Amino acid sequence: MFQILIAEDDKNTRKLMEAVLKCNGFNPIPASSGEEALKLLDRHHIDLAVLDIMMPGMDGYDFARLLRDCNNDIPILMLSAKQLPEDVKKGFLSVTDDYMTKPVDEAVM
Repeated sequence: MFQILIAEDDKNTRKLMEAVLKCNGFNPIPASSGEEALKLLDRHHIDLAVLDIMMPGMDGYDFARLLRDCNNDIPILMLSAKQLPEDVKKGFLSVTDDYMTKPVDEAVM
């Protein structure tokens, strides 16, 4: 089963993403912070990482750069309320594979 890491500090958003992914046949692996997500990477095979940008401690940009610095090629989807062109550009410069803005339309998730 396709396993998707969800690093999202907002509990309600994280729970919604988990529910949508489960209903579509995926196995979501939730984390409330970048630090927790790193620990989960050691215990689970991850097929895709969905990262919130604005998390306390390690944000999504730092998490993505750390993965790439360690030669980890897990596909990364950055998910953020930040919608300005410079925010999207910064996401791609942090070596993310795709960028999606909140609120997320469940149909495109």
